[in-house]
Amino acid sequence: MNPENNLRFSFSGKGGELFVLLIKNLFLTLITLGVYNFWGRVNLQRYFFESTSVAGGRFGWHATGKERFIAFLKASVIFAAIIGVNTLLVKISPYLGIILPIAFLLLLPAIIVAQFRYRLSRTSFNQIRFRFNGKAGDLAAITLKGGLLTIVTLGIYGAWLAADVRKFLYRNTTIGTSSLEYDGKGGDIFVLYLKGILLTIVTFGIYVSWFKAEVANYHTNHTLFQGNRMKGVIDGAEIFVANLLGQMFTFITLGIFIPWWIIRLQRVMIQGVQLTAEPDYTSMQAQFDSGANALAEGIADAASLLDNIADFLT
Repeated sequence: MNPENNLRFSFSGKGGELFVLLIKNLFLTLITLGVYNFWGRVNLQRYFFESTSVAGGRFGWHATGKERFIAFLKASVIFAAIIGVNTLLVKISPYLGIILPIAFLLLLPAIIVAQFRYRLSRTSFNQIRFRFNGKAGDLAAITLKGGLLTIVTLGIYGAWLAADVRKFLYRNTTIGTSSLEYDGKGGDIFVLYLKGILLTIVTFGIYVSWFKAEVANYHTNHTLFQGNRMKGVIDGAEIFVANLLGQMFTFITLGIFIPWWIIRLQRVMIQGVQLTAEPDYTSMQAQFDSGANALAEGIADAASLLDNIADFLT
């Protein structure tokens, strides 16, 4: 086998398999009045992870529908209590109603860190679990400074904030005992997005496929694993063709082609990433994060449900 091919990510998913999985999830979600949705999403994520491999190792997803459902129920109780308290405060004084939204905003970095920690703890490569060691305080400091500067600069500093957040997430992510690093720069990201937005406008949207490829390749090219730089080789033309054919056949088949469209796009994006050196499995000792839990995911699910209900009522 060509060594370069072995270091290139591979995706083995099939449209037919995804179609069956989606139909199953839809049917069981309907007959259980939405409850199976948690199991369905876990199964879908597991399918995509287990269809992805590189250098002889395969990814895995170890979350369960049960833990996601229980976390959603806990989060729903928390939200109900918050809404109840907020309602009482507003009755006392309209100005007091701002207290809980501000408190929630301040807690957002902790929720994001907990969510990231949970997701990585349920992800594995070659049966070795990922782990996230970031602290909420560090993320809060980054987002507070970056948020203020982004406001002051009318959004321009957003590119530097995005780079700082990605650095924080990557440097605190480990696979066993092996770490990731990111050395992308805000200035590069700003120029990349400025160019991409302008070319997308002047080409009436056509350039967006190449824009997406350039952004993905930039982040990959500035990611290091075990000290070795990764390589992004996604082709914008392949994204363009996948989307063009996907839209055309989805229209012709009245939506049935969507799973095949998703699989083709996933293959283009995943197989456009490669390692530049064989992973050192001997240094990837398993370190399972037993303290990670799904509550932050439950909060996100409950917040999404509340948002959907609000949209429906308005």
